[in-house]
Formats: sequence, C-alpha cells, structure tokens
Amino acid sequence: MLAAPLPLRLPVSLLLAVAGGVACGSDASERDRTLEPLTPGPDSPVAVDENGELLLDELTDEDARFAVSGISGEWFTYSDGTSPITPPDHTGLPIVDGAAHVSGTGFSEWGAGLSAYFTSADLSAFDAVVVRVRGSGVIVAEVATPATSPPEEGGTCMGTGCFGHFARSFPLTDTYQDVVIRFAELAQPSWGQPAQLALDGVISLNLTTKVSEGPASIDLWVDRLALHAAAP
Repeated sequence: MLAAPLPLRLPVSLLLAVAGGVACGSDASERDRTLEPLTPGPDSPVAVDENGELLLDELTDEDARFAVSGISGEWFTYSDGTSPITPPDHTGLPIVDGAAHVSGTGFSEWGAGLSAYFTSADLSAFDAVVVRVRGSGVIVAEVATPATSPPEEGGTCMGTGCFGHFARSFPLTDTYQDVVIRFAELAQPSWGQPAQLALDGVISLNLTTKVSEGPASIDLWVDRLALHAAAP
C-alpha cells in the first residue's frame, strides 16, 4: 500500500490538489476504447463537437493555460522533490513537436506528475476525460475534489486519508493513444478517506507516477485534453 504524499509548494495565486497513491488495475483494451459519439441536444450547456467532446487544450502553445466554455485552468508539473523533474515544478509547460513532455527519474518519496488544475470546475455535464498520451511506464490518473483534498489544498478533507483521490491507472505506449478516463470507473485507494465523487467542483486532473517497488520515473507526452459530454 502506497503512502499519501505530503503537500507541495503551491503557486501564489492558486491551490494545488496534489496526488495521493493508488493501485488501480485496468483492462486497457476495454477502458481505453473510443467513446460512442454523442450528438448534443439543444439544451446542452457546453459547445461540444460531433463526437460529444469539449476540447480544452491541444497543447500547441507554451502558455500552459486553457479556457473553453467557462472551464479554465493551467498546467504544471510537481514532484516529491527527491529528484529533478523536466520541466521544473510550476515553471510553465514547453511544447516539443506539438506536445508537452514531462520527464524525470529517481523519485523516491511518492513520485511526480503533471496537473491540469481547474481551481474549481463544474464537470457534472460530462462523463469522462479524454487525454491523448504516449510515453513509457504506468500513469495514475486522479480526479481531485474538495472531499479528497485538505483545506490548504482547496478542499474540505480533515484528518487522515486526505489525498485519496478518485483514480485509475493505465499503461503508456510508444505511440499516441486516446485514453478515456470515465468518471464512473474511478475508485479511491484503500487508505483514502471515503467520499462521494462530486463533479460540481473538481480541483484538478493529475497524471502521476508512483513509487512502488523502487524509485519512480516519468516519461509522459501529452498532446490533447478533452471532456466527453454525458448523455442527456
């Protein structure tokens, strides 16, 4: 069982929901398939495309920010501080060949990751996050909410078991794949303080690597981030 990470240094204007450890098994061939296209109805609250997706970021610039249909946020890396991460913590997100690349080795306390930080976003009109990624190793995708985050991270969790975010893991491949992270399939780690997954105030989506049987490494390329609209 992985230990919960310690709070990390935060940007001046923001609170970060950082990662909690989790061991979430998954069947990649089943979970990472493309969602069925969804045609938005006339009362749809957001401007989704013909596939039912709201594109948040294609990561073609280096501003490390996104803002679409009232949902805004920023990207940054973070780590346990036991080894350097590239790009360094909270220093923006350089683009290489039209994608963001996060790398580092030797993280020995809990690991490292990349966060799409929303501050507080109402994602209740959506049923999944879709990320286009490649790289090596295993990534744990976490949805951080107020119920799983302590007050200093923008949440309401008190006592033990905070940072037990709703999550699942998936393997990276050397070619890009669209990974569908369905909210209904996420689970908290066994040590997490039990909570209900409330999507009306999501703090962040974290793509993390965890310390397991040895130091953690991260080799993650991200090309696209989107939300998939829930059926009416």
